Amino acid sequence: MPTGYRTTLRTMPPEPKLLHGTPGTIYLLHNDSLREGVYKIGATRRSGTAKAMELNRDAHNMLPGNYECVFELHAKDCGASLEAICLAFSAQRLGKRHLDFFQFDLELASQTILSLVGEINSALLERVQVRQHYASDQKRHLLPDLLPDSLAEQRANNLTEPEQETALLFTAPTGLLQKAFQWVAA
Repeated sequence: MPTGYRTTLRTMPPEPKLLHGTPGTIYLLHNDSLREGVYKIGATRRSGTAKAMELNRDAHNMLPGNYECVFELHAKDCGASLEAICLAFSAQRLGKRHLDFFQFDLELASQTILSLVGEINSALLERVQVRQHYASDQKRHLLPDLLPDSLAEQRANNLTEPEQETALLFTAPTGLLQKAFQWVAA
């Protein structure tokens, strides 16, 4: 049985990805101490301006200067959006992988981010619609069954006026005991 550090890391399950499936804001921050065209890309559940203010107040921030939010966009799934954006701009990444600083033109980057977030939002909307479609199919037994015309007329004559408006009969699916009894009786 191997007990080494590396084998333990390889066998551990992956951690859940941060902010995946969470609506939030994708932001671009510019620090005035960095050269022009260098931006920090990130995602937050708040606004990009609030994140810039938080970084400006942080005493442990390693970069001098003030952050300013130059672009922010709401995303339905900010974790997946941030991952796609970082992948699209991987050639422009500066520094270590976890710092998320990139060098690019702001106009080109904003257009790219708009298109990527739009694609992810529309894909998420399609998945939600498919889930709702299948959920309605699974709840089919809860929907009312229409009565035959003659039975509906008889029932409508015996009902009070508010009940006549809803001349639908709800039938629950047959239970296991009923099915067994029908099988034995047949």
